[in-house]
Amino acid sequence: MDKNLKKANFMKLANTAAALKNNGFDTEVFEDAAKAGKAVLKLIGKRRSIGMGGSITAETLGLSAALKKAGNEIITHAPGMNGSERIKIWLKAQAAEFYIASPQAITVRGDLLFIDGNGNRAAAVIYGPRKVIVLAGVNKIVRDMDEGLWRIRNVAAIANNIRLKKNNPCVKAGKCENCASPERICNVVSILLKKPRLTDYKVILVNEELGY
Repeated sequence: MDKNLKKANFMKLANTAAALKNNGFDTEVFEDAAKAGKAVLKLIGKRRSIGMGGSITAETLGLSAALKKAGNEIITHAPGMNGSERIKIWLKAQAAEFYIASPQAITVRGDLLFIDGNGNRAAAVIYGPRKVIVLAGVNKIVRDMDEGLWRIRNVAAIANNIRLKKNNPCVKAGKCENCASPERICNVVSILLKKPRLTDYKVILVNEELGY
């Protein structure tokens, strides 16, 4: 990335971090993914239970493998699980010591936006886990709520539909069609305006483009 753009992006992240802190979210900004990943590992430590929502950002940071290596229990659903099995896993993840997720958008005034198909991740970032760790690259920062809602439908949802090989209208149209498809993955939106009172939070912003 051009060094001037990188510096400008860092200032954007710093301003967003200040807004998040004002909304009650403990927030740090990191120059790159490697440093952010190390910070997460240090924060969690060893032999802890960790729920994980589907997160390309967490995958990019290699967190699942690194946390397992440290003796932690990773709680997440796996391909091939039926609905009943998934619900059991999701409830266990919601009661974990830590929960790791990535929002699809963060506004510069410090709002966190999450979109979800089943609601398990959207619920866990609100209440349940002892501590929620939110990861986001600079590409997730948006001007306001309207831009955030547009982004989660027309950027994040489409990319995830392609990744999951879903045959939904947005994949063909290249934009949200507000469909009624049985495979629709964007059924629930959670918006956090302030930190939930009984949930400990850590927001980690990274000066790289990460995830969708």
